[in-house]
Amino acid sequence: MEEILLLHHSHLDVGYTHSQPIVWELQQEFVSQAVDWLEQTACLREPSRPKWTCEATEPVRRWLAAASEHEIDRFTSLVHQGRIGLSALRWHVTANIDRAGLERLIEGKRELEQRLKTSIRVACQHDVNGVPWPLADVLIDHEIDLYVTATNPHLGRPVRPRPGIFKWRAPSGRGLRVFNGHAYTMFDQLLHAWDDSVDRMAAGWRELQARLLETSYSLPFVYLTSTCSPVMWDNGPPNPFLPELVAKWNESEVGPTISYATFDDLLDRVRAISDDDIESLSGDWTDYWSFGLGSAPVATALSRRAKRLLSAAATLSDSRPHPLASRAAELIDLYDEHTFAFWDTADNHPQTQTIEMLKQSLAHEGYELASFAVMDALERLAGNPPADRQIGAVLLCNASRVPVVVRPEIPKSWVGDQPASTSRTYRASRMSYDNRTWEATREASGKQAFGPVEVAPLSWRIIPIDRLPEANEAGAIFHRIEAEAPVRQDAGFVSVAADYEPRVGTIETSAYTVKYDPDSGRILSLSDGRGHALLSPRLGIDFFSPVRERTDGLDESRRYAFYLRNLEREKIDISCWKDWDAVRESAREVTSLRTIEAPDRITLIRELEVPGARRLVQSFTLTADDPIIRIDVELELEPNQLPQAFYFAIPLSLSAGWRAVFDSAGATIELDGQQLPGACRNWITAESFAAIGDETGAVVLLCPDAPLVQFGDFHFGPPLDEVPRPAKPLLLAWPVNNYWDTNFPRAETRTIRLRYGFIAVDDLNEETIRPHAARFAQPPFVWPVAGANVCASSGHFAAD
Repeated sequence: MEEILLLHHSHLDVGYTHSQPIVWELQQEFVSQAVDWLEQTACLREPSRPKWTCEATEPVRRWLAAASEHEIDRFTSLVHQGRIGLSALRWHVTANIDRAGLERLIEGKRELEQRLKTSIRVACQHDVNGVPWPLADVLIDHEIDLYVTATNPHLGRPVRPRPGIFKWRAPSGRGLRVFNGHAYTMFDQLLHAWDDSVDRMAAGWRELQARLLETSYSLPFVYLTSTCSPVMWDNGPPNPFLPELVAKWNESEVGPTISYATFDDLLDRVRAISDDDIESLSGDWTDYWSFGLGSAPVATALSRRAKRLLSAAATLSDSRPHPLASRAAELIDLYDEHTFAFWDTADNHPQTQTIEMLKQSLAHEGYELASFAVMDALERLAGNPPADRQIGAVLLCNASRVPVVVRPEIPKSWVGDQPASTSRTYRASRMSYDNRTWEATREASGKQAFGPVEVAPLSWRIIPIDRLPEANEAGAIFHRIEAEAPVRQDAGFVSVAADYEPRVGTIETSAYTVKYDPDSGRILSLSDGRGHALLSPRLGIDFFSPVRERTDGLDESRRYAFYLRNLEREKIDISCWKDWDAVRESAREVTSLRTIEAPDRITLIRELEVPGARRLVQSFTLTADDPIIRIDVELELEPNQLPQAFYFAIPLSLSAGWRAVFDSAGATIELDGQQLPGACRNWITAESFAAIGDETGAVVLLCPDAPLVQFGDFHFGPPLDEVPRPAKPLLLAWPVNNYWDTNFPRAETRTIRLRYGFIAVDDLNEETIRPHAARFAQPPFVWPVAGANVCASSGHFAAD
């Protein structure tokens, strides 16, 4: 081994160690401290002369905005001397990010290059366990030559090979070199650098060298990073005590020379390696840590809705950015940054309360600004004045690339003769929450239904209210309750008396037949239009059954039940996961069951008693002319900081050997087949859908609000190399959990409102699934048009 490259940096956590406002102030101070420190150490000899790397662009951008020209000149000089290194991405992200967010993630690169008259050829993501596959294409498009990762194996595991180099084949087929390095801070941990002892460093080096030999590591250098651990692992300043230790090591000649390095120095070493010596790997870098999104289900859902609204606002404005769009995007992008809470996530800690509130407010404010951008665009398109005496028409907008059929449900105050005092309309009143029909549930209240109206892709129509078509049946949909021979008695929530005469409810459309027990609330069967049974119910689990998962208090009630953290093991990538016996509890009973019938739809609403929940309501809506079954969920949890999760389980009738796909940042990914070795199989973070099927057909779970899904069975536990493919698998929506032992909240006390969809398709064809997912993710907009004599009109939006 010829050399140890030492990259010195501050790991950016926007939160965790300090509140977010303080983090940004400290990170800017660190840049100033680094400039002073590097100038003061200019006389030290190479290779012990220190260098500093800014691992993310955002702290540098903020520092530049506040710095004087003299300070900027000093910083620029150090960049050109190679003593300050730069990286291409704004911060470290979760798998919740979409393709537009990935593009914005790299926006700071060009700004820094122009301001500092340099080029940035390396991108990094520290700490996080994975990133969406399309990031590879984004980096290649922006002239990145090397992607450096230093993942933290806590509650996950690294992609293999590590440490090592591979070429990552992007979805486009192009290749990007990846240096898959040790976890960050490993210079401090593996070499015991915090002990300020060359002897301790030598002992650490001998252990590391032996492990590298065991794994056939063949590179002539080792790359390790240092922060200010063990005092400041994250959000730490430059360490002024380290150069002296590095100099002593180099003078002792007890091991390879240690050289301070930046990402550009690492890139120089990697460029010297022939393509013939680099393995090529293709697939998604599926993230383990994404399960933390389930700890903030309300904010996560809002952040995802906000992204779709921002895209729609751009479409409605003919791709011209709304003045508020950049602010909304900044907020929802920061929500996708990987830090969610304080390191000590006890609810009663004041810093925990502050950081969690500030984090989740990003999603709430971003959603409100994105909503305003859409409403403002709709107002402009409608030509609405600030005030008028009445609503005369409706504006129907389809911002998607697939045709839609709209059955507008509009407030009765818009229709017919109304008192002057109630028919008046103002811009502010039109922008009230109740008018955001794209968030409405299927249970309309105080509204009148019309339609159907066809709206082409990327188009709009204004229709006077008195010319809206009356609501009609438009298709066959039936609902009946009748006595029927008993079906499986082991399939539901409660036992049935021997003398009980069963009744069966049936909802039938051209696409599905649903049978349910009107007394117990069980969904007994679900068949597609061919009569093919889609479900294989099991004890306690019918269609979309709630399941609470928790640790066993008689064994180990805490998070130690499934993961017993040990830093000595984690630093050498030995798993701390444990096989654990989860307690899983299904619903005790259905406490309320009712149906709502409309000309084009039937909604079955059931309220269930579930352990750990104060209230759970599920609404299943089947529509005559829509193959998507819509599922609306309202969930209120009991306060509980002990580890638990809530699932909605779908027991399927598929044969063994089934396949599965999901989408992430615009790419469709095949489970196992298109995932990097070591990436997460246990659960996935879907952008809009997760699908599973065999040779007889497939089903798709549409999950625009809640991204977490598990395929086949309950898999929260030790990492899987591949997902088992048993017959009669479960498809598990996983909206809520508080399993993280740090960084993520432990209690969600607000009402959780989520929207899912379910559809049966012939196969796992992306061209079939994506249009359904797009249409369901962003429903068409229905907006009031003011004025008494509004004429019908229509138009199209510009395609980007």
